[in-house]
Amino acid sequence: MLTLKNDIIFKAVYAREDKACKQALIAVLNLILDRRDDPITSISYRNPFNIREQPDQKESILDIKAETTDGELLNLEIHLVYDPYFINRNIYYQSGIITQSLESGETYDKIKKTISIYIVDFSLFRKTDQFHCCFMLKEVRENFLLTDLLQMHYLELPKVNPGRRRQVSQLTELERYLEYLRYAGDPEEAAYVAELKSQGGKEIAMTETLLKKATADEIIREQAISRDKFRMQQRHQKQYIRMLQEEAEMAQEEAEKAQEDARQAQAEARQAQETARQAQAEAKQAQEGIKQSLEEAEQARKETKQAQSKAKQAQEKTMKVQEEAAAKEQAFIKKMYASGISLTQISEITDLPEAVLKKLLNR
Repeated sequence: MLTLKNDIIFKAVYAREDKACKQALIAVLNLILDRRDDPITSISYRNPFNIREQPDQKESILDIKAETTDGELLNLEIHLVYDPYFINRNIYYQSGIITQSLESGETYDKIKKTISIYIVDFSLFRKTDQFHCCFMLKEVRENFLLTDLLQMHYLELPKVNPGRRRQVSQLTELERYLEYLRYAGDPEEAAYVAELKSQGGKEIAMTETLLKKATADEIIREQAISRDKFRMQQRHQKQYIRMLQEEAEMAQEEAEKAQEDARQAQAEARQAQETARQAQAEAKQAQEGIKQSLEEAEQARKETKQAQSKAKQAQEKTMKVQEEAAAKEQAFIKKMYASGISLTQISEITDLPEAVLKKLLNR
């Protein structure tokens, strides 16, 4: 099964030194880059595709390099297999294109604008659901552009219409083209591809004609089939490596989480110990307070008892004095009465009623 995603087929369709190939590539580039206001009108290949001159290097990257009449350098690649260092390779390769654009002895103002387009059949950026990401050099806080000399476009095919949630009629021209690119040549998707072709634009129509021509070439077919076999083996190997990497990352995350949990548990234990020490200190302080209160209460009780004892003694003394005074007064009254002083006179002298005097004299 030869599909448009096979990079031999892809390059045979868009990179042969042929007017129809150039027109198709220009249409696709204008669609991807949204160059409606400033369309690319002409290109020249820097590495035109010729299957008879194509080296049999399965691991080589079959990219399409072209230059516009305005001097823009274009690099178009399609990738089916995830590589953990994919971005690193892109940056290195992009830097090489910029460096090679300047001839020896030329000044830096002659550096040409470079645009790289990477079409990938895997999810690359987990932070976004959009399928087309464009990266340029910008100031991170105020978002102003440093220069437009470098652009890197990434188109993730799995994000275009996941689960076929939208009908073909609901897709944009670029989305229809990318869906066509992903499934063209796959017999199991023939009905879907036919619908895409019937509603697609000129990019799909021109590509379809060139695709049929390319797949009819026996030499191209042989090279493409060989390339597919190698890519299949490479995909399985890299999928296995990626699975191992993900398992290792997951294990690392779990270990880090366990360490964090342990640190948190230790912190909580230290906090609990501190709380316990503080509670013990407060309990000890409370016990000392209770002890002091009991001692103070005992002291108060003793002082109260002592005061009560003194009060009793004072009361007894007072009663004794009163009794002695009463006895002396009674003796004095009896003495006056015995001396012949009348009760009336005694009453005047002592200010006591005669009735009281009679009781004191037992009369």
